[in-house]
Amino acid sequence: MNHRYQPDPPPGEPSSTPPARDSATSPNETARLSCEQLTAEKITAVRHTFYTAAARAIFTLQNGQRLTGEQSFAAAHAQAARTWWDLVDEEITGKSLTCDHALRRVRSWARHYLTGEPPAARPGTLFDHALAHAARIAARDFLTDSGHLLTQHLIHQAATPPTAAPVTTDLPAPTGGKAMTGQPTVPAHPGAGDTLQRKETLS
Repeated sequence: MNHRYQPDPPPGEPSSTPPARDSATSPNETARLSCEQLTAEKITAVRHTFYTAAARAIFTLQNGQRLTGEQSFAAAHAQAARTWWDLVDEEITGKSLTCDHALRRVRSWARHYLTGEPPAARPGTLFDHALAHAARIAARDFLTDSGHLLTQHLIHQAATPPTAAPVTTDLPAPTGGKAMTGQPTVPAHPGAGDTLQRKETLS
């Protein structure tokens, strides 16, 4: 499946991971960004993190080195984290949902995974438990990060009030006449209109 935000995997062992936008250093700038922009940056950062962790693990194995527990955890966590954010991307691109709607939908799946996932039918190994632990941490991290994006979305909406429609005072035109404005016609002297009407009645 082709992703909008998918970068090329880093060849060999990467030197560094492209950082995500640091909202703590520039809160005003982050608040001006839309939910779509922030989510796209997060998806790109999560995929880069996965490529980096996978490339480091492969580099270690290909060179006959010992794969540490830290490297295994980083790869498992990055893979699980990418799964959640790929689901968000699929909801946006495949089902044409709005960004905040997609985030809320996948968040409900993550909460169900953490609270309603049935226990395993048979006991697993210590390695299986470590992988499950990494996956649960990734789900909790997704809930934290997506909740932050939804908060930024509310801030962006509050900072961008809707444009009010122009107000007009024109009234509908009477039959056979010109359009009347909202300004009423006031006699030159109070009571002048009533006096003129009484004179026409007497005559």
